[in-house]
Amino acid sequence: MLRKQQQLQPPSPEAQELLAQLYDIQEPAPVSWWPPAPGWWLLALLIMLSLLGIALWIRYRRKQTERNRYKVEAVSLLNAVDISRPEATGEINEILKRVAVTTYGRTRCGNLTGSAWLSFLEQSASLKCPDEARTALLEQLYRGTSKPESSQAFQQYAIQWVLQHQLSMQEPEKQVSEEHAGV
Repeated sequence: MLRKQQQLQPPSPEAQELLAQLYDIQEPAPVSWWPPAPGWWLLALLIMLSLLGIALWIRYRRKQTERNRYKVEAVSLLNAVDISRPEATGEINEILKRVAVTTYGRTRCGNLTGSAWLSFLEQSASLKCPDEARTALLEQLYRGTSKPESSQAFQQYAIQWVLQHQLSMQEPEKQVSEEHAGV
């Protein structure tokens, strides 16, 4: 009963004055999404750098593919040669000569024949020519007849040479100056 009486009694004037100073609960202002926190800036920077890296890698791969397209075409031409025909060795040699002239320039390898041509092929790809392929290139090429085994060995060597030959870093400048000197 005592409690009911205390509850029913009006608060004292001091308590009423204190109660009048109380306000409703105010919520804080919502957090703005802009400007983002430093972690978001860092994440955006990493994403942009990743996209740039991917774009540069794709560009590099496309240039590599474009630069080596002649190799793919040469290999498909070499695979298309019918080695059972007598002129197969000549066709393979012609394709090899076209690839070499495209890569190294006409002045460096356009007029090579026989042992000098074979030596050039072995040096430019660091690839030893098998004996059957050597026989096909040095002996059967100019006879107009060829054995299918020798032609096949020469064809396989030619494919390996096309895939493995490379220019050294100093050669392109020299090649260009030699080509211009002959014009």
